[in-house]
Amino acid sequence: LPEDVTGCSIVENVRKYFPETWLWNLMSVDSSGKAEVPLTIPDTITEWKAGMFCTAQDVGFGLSPTVSLTAFQPFFLDLTLPYSVIRGETFTLKATVFNYLTQPIRVKITLEKSDNYHVDSSGKGEDRYCIDPNDRVTVTWSIALKSLGEVNFMASAESLPGEGLCGSQAIVQPDVGRKDTIIKSLLVEPEGIEKEETVNTLICAVAEAPGSEEISLKVAENVVEGSARAYY
Repeated sequence: LPEDVTGCSIVENVRKYFPETWLWNLMSVDSSGKAEVPLTIPDTITEWKAGMFCTAQDVGFGLSPTVSLTAFQPFFLDLTLPYSVIRGETFTLKATVFNYLTQPIRVKITLEKSDNYHVDSSGKGEDRYCIDPNDRVTVTWSIALKSLGEVNFMASAESLPGEGLCGSQAIVQPDVGRKDTIIKSLLVEPEGIEKEETVNTLICAVAEAPGSEEISLKVAENVVEGSARAYY
């Protein structure tokens, strides 16, 4: 295990898989009507609800009752960010740390630097906070995007060793430190007005003489840098 400057071991959990829906699988079962499928739970801290239906030639259609599965950990970080922004715009990135442990903890919250965005110097990065049991703390950063496409944000919340008071309660020194790292992305779209042109062509070819045709793609002089794209 890695160690911090105090020599305390740190267990880091990196979470980056956050699907909106999880399972959409078709499978065959044996004569007992059962099947076992190994699965990896997504990194989302949430309750999953699942149902199933089946069809068989001799018995027809069957529908199962809904079952649930809760994915949880007592100390975790969550990022709140929009689905998309326009390049050059500034938005507020929120990081919330939840403490469902039975004792207060002191944490350090960090946002990883990147060439794809600029963090306002007044943002609260790498700050230390005290969180009571069953409580939370939220910090914000002002972010300006500089590049197009999918941009990843990586933030971490790390429990810190040490003694003292958190409010009126004493901080308990953990045997093993905890660090929750989360990676989420958003879509950065180009500024300006989108313009699309479609070119249709008919190519007649035979096996002995494959056909081809050149198509000229003319890009406007005032096109936004990095926004031009073509599909076929």
